Amino acid sequence: MTSTEEDKTAAAKGQVLTLSNTAAAREPHDVPKPRSRTLLWSFVLCVILPLVLAVTHYASYATDRYAARAGFSIRGIDTNAGIDGIGALTGLVNSGSTTSDSYIVLSYLASRELVEAVDAELDLRGAYASPEVDALSRLAPDATIEDFLKYWERRISTQFDPSSGIIEFEVQSFSPEHARDIADTVLRLTQTLVNDLSANARSDALRFAREEVELQERRLREALGTIRDFRASEQSVDPSASAAIEIQLIASLESRLIDVNARIAALRQTLDADAPSVNALRRNSEALEAQIVERRQAIGINALDGEGVSAVTQQLALYEELEVERSLAQQAYASALVSLEQARRDADRQQRYLAIHLKPQVAQSAKYPHSLLNILILSFVLIAAWGVGALITYSVRDHLT
Repeated sequence: MTSTEEDKTAAAKGQVLTLSNTAAAREPHDVPKPRSRTLLWSFVLCVILPLVLAVTHYASYATDRYAARAGFSIRGIDTNAGIDGIGALTGLVNSGSTTSDSYIVLSYLASRELVEAVDAELDLRGAYASPEVDALSRLAPDATIEDFLKYWERRISTQFDPSSGIIEFEVQSFSPEHARDIADTVLRLTQTLVNDLSANARSDALRFAREEVELQERRLREALGTIRDFRASEQSVDPSASAAIEIQLIASLESRLIDVNARIAALRQTLDADAPSVNALRRNSEALEAQIVERRQAIGINALDGEGVSAVTQQLALYEELEVERSLAQQAYASALVSLEQARRDADRQQRYLAIHLKPQVAQSAKYPHSLLNILILSFVLIAAWGVGALITYSVRDHLT
């Protein structure tokens, strides 16, 4: 081997040593623990194991729940209410009161009163707390009424459409017959509630009408009694009629006086002033004038009281006030009688009633639980929670190291 070849060989060995040293220098001194194993175990513990438990529960232990559905609406009869323009176009006549009744029924469906009434008839506690029911769906045997009410709220669902007034509810139980019986009982108790509301409304209207009749009757009696006392004290049945008669009498006397004075004037043109016939007519004229003065004093301004008002005028004013009060009381009494008669007619028919359009039926298959849907939702939640937790954990660890 020549010297040139030896130099090339040595140069090649030097390059290999240099590359080896460079690679060794680039290798990290501390090799971290693989993260894949930690992620795998966390995925198994946080996702796979809960899913296996959930699938096992739904497949082997979860108790089937059957549903029964019913639908109804509250209808009202109001013969006094007319149809306005909007009501004629929409068909929603007298919907305000029935809508308020619908909200009352919705509140009643989730009330303690309903739960206790259904429990007394169908033993809800015994059915919901049965040992045959799985632990997650079972009611605690020693549950308080508040816990029982919360459990009932999970076993009943309601829907209400304000535009049509339709209410639908669905109840759940662990046998189809029991679910149907619960729905029938709830529907019957709701119908009883609506009937009671209608009866109370009719009773209140009838009671108010009777009280109004009694009030107006007392008012009319008082007005008539006041007029009777006035007639007894004034010794006059009808002062206005008496005054009218007096005025007619004065007018008649004045007419006769005018006739007598005309005759006197005519005789004085042919006879002496002291003629017997003239004197007789003059005395007749004086007598008529005296009667006119007397009658005028009875009803005129010459018979004034201390306040400058004619006694007869004051009497007439007081009598007219009493007559106006009597007339108003009589009209109010007649109107109250009409209202009472209308209330009696309305009380003879049911103003609120339950129109049932969907009766409970016995289910042929279980509707709950939604096993597949619940497992899918649980899978999504577990995977999302695991992913977010893993990202947060390793992000914090990388910032700390």
